[in-house]
Amino acid sequence: MVATLRLKTETLTRYRRLAQLKTDAALAARMGIDPGNLSRVLKGRQTPGPRFIAQLCRAFDAEINELFEVVDAEDDAA
Repeated sequence: MVATLRLKTETLTRYRRLAQLKTDAALAARMGIDPGNLSRVLKGRQTPGPRFIAQLCRAFDAEINELFEVVDAEDDAA
């Protein structure tokens, strides 16, 4: 069985609200990444890579399990 990471979108929304990051561009700037990359990950068109995951955790001083959950790859495709 293959597993993958899935972004906890509700948690990310809460963290963004607390940090007053209202736009994707503001979050991308805080993460130090391209806004287009952030947009593709948030829309599910791109799988987040290690750099994205690390930068998102660093942006909110969060542990990986706060922002991501491990799921079966089949469940993530649904």
